[in-house]
Amino acid sequence: MSQPRAPEGALPSPELNNVADAVPALLASLLAGRLRLVGPQLTFTNACVASAAALIHGCRLISSGRVDVAVCAGGYLVEEETFAKFNSGRALSGDGTVRPFSADRSGLLLGDGVAAVVLESAEHARRRGARSLASVVGWGAATDAHHIAQPHPEGVGLARAARQALRLAGDPDGASLDYINAHGTGTKYNDGAETRGLHAALGKRAESIPVSSTKSTTGHLLEAAGVVEFVITMLTLLDGVLPPTAGYRTPDPECDLDYVPNTPRPADPRRALTINAAFGGANTALVLERP
Repeated sequence: MSQPRAPEGALPSPELNNVADAVPALLASLLAGRLRLVGPQLTFTNACVASAAALIHGCRLISSGRVDVAVCAGGYLVEEETFAKFNSGRALSGDGTVRPFSADRSGLLLGDGVAAVVLESAEHARRRGARSLASVVGWGAATDAHHIAQPHPEGVGLARAARQALRLAGDPDGASLDYINAHGTGTKYNDGAETRGLHAALGKRAESIPVSSTKSTTGHLLEAAGVVEFVITMLTLLDGVLPPTAGYRTPDPECDLDYVPNTPRPADPRRALTINAAFGGANTALVLERP
């Protein structure tokens, strides 16, 4: 479709037809219009940390006083092209089951999912009489740029992101953590590197914190993983039940943490950490606290 030529020296029009080729940006604009949301819009496309990065950006906007409310959302539906790419890269599970942290894990499975979160400053929530479901008390983002697809073998970037989040939460040693929602893709490279990254970030404390991968039941939601797992982590705090790492069968010496194998576990968690990683060495971490 042809478009009218802009006057010489004019800035590009913000109309939707100017972003028609940028599908993620177009989707955010359409959703904002449908929901009558106002204010700045930003779309993150940094793979498996995209929606977690959106959450962190929203937290930064609110904590700096630039906005009172931010809506952060992410979604992914399995489609043929992405499935074919993961299949050709031999990243998919060979037996049709995701087994994060288990010695016999053979890869990931993709899954459909979408979630949206409304972040709000505490003062703004008080003024309108809103009930807070959970507080975001810390966040961090880091990159190790180790490889285009493989994580750093020692989980360097993940450990750095987790330390940032814990420092901001006022708990640099992770003493107050009761649960960790891991990235846990079920691939050989990721799970060992993630375990070593948690050891690096938490020291001896890592041995006593329950860790589970909910991708074992949802599949890998790619760009939506961060926000969906944020919601799962929040529900863990509210419901008092730790989600299991499903499909776990055989301990792996490289993965030596408490992975809540196969069965949900009653608990009374007050603080939890959720972490995500992506191609290119991108890593995110968020600390949630029960009211």
